[in-house]
Amino acid sequence: MTMIDEFLQEVGSINWFGHGKKTANEYHVIHSIFEAYDDWNEKMLRTWEPHICALENIAVERIGDEQIDNIFSIISSEIGDIIWREWSYFITRWHLEGEAGLENEMLDMVKRDVSWACIEKALNIQGFFSTLLEIYKDGYFPCAWTGDYPNGNAVVL
Repeated sequence: MTMIDEFLQEVGSINWFGHGKKTANEYHVIHSIFEAYDDWNEKMLRTWEPHICALENIAVERIGDEQIDNIFSIISSEIGDIIWREWSYFITRWHLEGEAGLENEMLDMVKRDVSWACIEKALNIQGFFSTLLEIYKDGYFPCAWTGDYPNGNAVVL
């Protein structure tokens, strides 16, 4: 079994957006898609971008652009339908039907985070995106970070 297959098996057990455990003040929970995007997106970009850039530089050097693109393509095709379905359930469960319109953007963020987590695994790095993967495993959508990572808390939907 390849590393990517093992990773896909790992993410295959995620209860996407299912809020599988109590947060015990571990996360800053918000309950609005519009709030997540409108109020927290800038903070998310400021936090995520340096991690993406640093990881991408390492990955380009160690595995190359083609393998990075391959991982993104595989992750997107393997989890795309599943996260779309689970997002729809999440919207219904939390009565967020009035906050439609950002589905593609939000789910692209999930695919991005999970793809970078797979790249970290391929590089044997326990980094920022591995942390985000654990948040997804808890059933939450990480949409920002309070404080300076690794201090502070994830802001989750």
